[in-house]
Amino acid sequence: MDLVNDPQIWTLIGVFSALTLASNRYVVTALRAEIRAGDAALGERLSARIDAQTSRIDAQGERIDAQGAQLTAKIDAQGARLTAKIDAQGAQLTAKIDAQGERIDAQGARLNAKIDAQSAQLNAKIDAQGAHLAEVFGVRLDSIDHRLGAVEDDLKIVKAHLLRHPAA
Repeated sequence: MDLVNDPQIWTLIGVFSALTLASNRYVVTALRAEIRAGDAALGERLSARIDAQTSRIDAQGERIDAQGAQLTAKIDAQGARLTAKIDAQGAQLTAKIDAQGERIDAQGARLNAKIDAQSAQLNAKIDAQGAHLAEVFGVRLDSIDHRLGAVEDDLKIVKAHLLRHPAA
């Protein structure tokens, strides 16, 4: 029974307890740094995806504008060449131009609907992934805090025991 009361044993227990607590603190600090880095990387990836989608939308808008400009140029050229025939064919030409405009409008509406649907799906996926990561990280941090609290409680018990049985 003198073995348990030996001061060297309690010193070793205290040293090993301190090392364990220090290593747990290091692991918690490292995990928090990883979580922050993961959060920053996720933010950068989300920003890059949003920028890519914005670029695609802008490119589609430029294409529609270019097609509109081409169509307008063709209509103006036809008008200049067909000035003599305008009285006879004016009604037919106006109907063709209106039909083309409606098709372009319909195509633009379909394109906008597709872009909106894809953006909504992407935003939903991004939100779901962000929520899942936040939940997982929260659970892991809670677990680490709980374990760290248990280690601190054990150290308090060891300290109390050391104070009751000081080294001779």
